[in-house]
Amino acid sequence: MNFCLANSMDIDIIPCSFRSSLALIDMPENIWLDIFSYLSLKEKFTTAGTCRTWHRILADPSLYTHISLDFMEFDTLVLCMQQLCRLAPRIRSLRIANCHSSFISKTTVPVQNTSIMHHFPQHQGMHTLHTHITSFTLPRRREEYRKLGFTLHQDFSRALAILMEQSHESLKSLNIQDNFLDLEMTELVFCISFQGQHAISDTVLRRMMSGWEELKSITLAPYQAPSVGTKEVSMEGLWSLLECGKVESLELLDLECISNDNVRTMMERVKKLQATSFERVASSPLSHPFAHHHSYFATAPPSTSSTPLPGSSVRHLTITKYTSTPLTLPGFGALLKLFPNLESFKFTTNFFTYDHHFQGLTRNIYEEEIVMVERMIRSEMLGRWGATRGVAATAACWEGEWNASVTEDQRLRASILRSV
Repeated sequence: MNFCLANSMDIDIIPCSFRSSLALIDMPENIWLDIFSYLSLKEKFTTAGTCRTWHRILADPSLYTHISLDFMEFDTLVLCMQQLCRLAPRIRSLRIANCHSSFISKTTVPVQNTSIMHHFPQHQGMHTLHTHITSFTLPRRREEYRKLGFTLHQDFSRALAILMEQSHESLKSLNIQDNFLDLEMTELVFCISFQGQHAISDTVLRRMMSGWEELKSITLAPYQAPSVGTKEVSMEGLWSLLECGKVESLELLDLECISNDNVRTMMERVKKLQATSFERVASSPLSHPFAHHHSYFATAPPSTSSTPLPGSSVRHLTITKYTSTPLTLPGFGALLKLFPNLESFKFTTNFFTYDHHFQGLTRNIYEEEIVMVERMIRSEMLGRWGATRGVAATAACWEGEWNASVTEDQRLRASILRSV
């Protein structure tokens, strides 16, 4: 009793503020980790400067497994990434979204107008015009950034490379979307999952395919910005994606390169590759002794080549058509041949899309086209998967949404047409 009383008396003598500090210091470290896990990344970095104890606790890699870097200026973003590199976390997901660069958005570069120079050689001041730096081609932009001493793209690349190396066993999601940073200038543009407003050229897409070997899913959409207009992947760029033979889930959002003619062209290329492979096997001195007989190929097992035919890796396909050229029955037929192993296929459009591209189209003709397309696709899917999955499961492989809501781009286009 006396012992307890003595201790209680001692405690009464200690000031309340000091007692609170002692209580906080004595808290188990796992409780601190749980508390600090609710802080944002910026708050963690700020709190780490409070005292040595918190600095040590906030350096624990477990606090940096899911990183979100949102709404940051480019230089701040790079500084945060460099700080993360020093902490050496095991990141599971990294998101960089809605970041911007005031320097890039405000920088214009002088260009010479040769037409004015030819007509008015005596007026030197009239020869120079200015344009936004992002409107130039990749080599010219790289040169302009070098002249201006802008190195954040290189700093970003190095920091991202270190983070990915440190987290190569744990990183499962890399999401970089809706940034105005001109990320085409980065050396690691091939390893970025592009979503939202980004310009993906054919060259960038090829680098993505060759640089990220584990990439299985990709979404492609047009890039629209006032300074550069509309850019999107061409048919050749899409073909290079299919040639790599890695992508299993492919989402194509309103791309002009997906048209009847382009799909047919890619399908014919696949046929030529098949024919070339057939001739190579038949003429090979190491082939089966009966390989020259056609019946041998009829029973031979499928090729085990490490490089599959373009399109054969795709299992899940999603296509939307609103303002780009729509597909008709022949285009859908070519698509099914181009992607012979499709397990699911979703197509979204509306009557406005077809009405804009086909003069004299009526609702009845549109509905008839839908019936023919649906019948052909369901029949094809049933032939592929019916025996193993059953009719009900096979029917779920195809989803056609033919009467989707009209988009804002379509409304804008309609208002322009009415005003002409």
